[in-house]
Amino acid sequence: MGVRKSSSHHPLWGAFIFLALIAPAFSSSFAAAQPQRIGFVDPQRVVDSTRLGRKAKADLARFIAEKDRMARDGAAELAALRRAAEVPGLSAQERATREEAYRRKALEHQLLLRENERDVKSEEAKLLRYVMRRADDVLRDIGRKGGYAVILIDPNAVGYVDKTNVDLTERVARELNSRGK
Repeated sequence: MGVRKSSSHHPLWGAFIFLALIAPAFSSSFAAAQPQRIGFVDPQRVVDSTRLGRKAKADLARFIAEKDRMARDGAAELAALRRAAEVPGLSAQERATREEAYRRKALEHQLLLRENERDVKSEEAKLLRYVMRRADDVLRDIGRKGGYAVILIDPNAVGYVDKTNVDLTERVARELNSRGK
């Protein structure tokens, strides 16, 4: 009479247990080995092609118009001071006083123009940040659902981007518009 081995001692049982223990490690290795997707979004195009971006650009246009009005008013004031300094028959003292007022105003006007330029650039940057902050949820959703490991939003971050394969800009703009933000 032969001795019967229990099923726990079957030669294939050990292999089965071994495979059951290492299978999760292999499946996670295979998942990690799958290529990660990379996407790209052009923030300026998102601004240009969304209701939110167009509204923000309209606000920026009003801001720029006000800065331009201030610059024109300053230029008109400057021209009036110049004409006042060139009036014939002024005493040397009066001419010097008016020319000094003109020089001071010219310096103030140059400062105003530089400040206006800086302020406009700052507002443009704020506009872009505002729209892209609103697009963050859209980017996260697209990233998660589409299997994207990275979605770049800085066009200068990479030397080359094959936009035909990774450009998500239109998709982000459509989704942002559909959310009504």
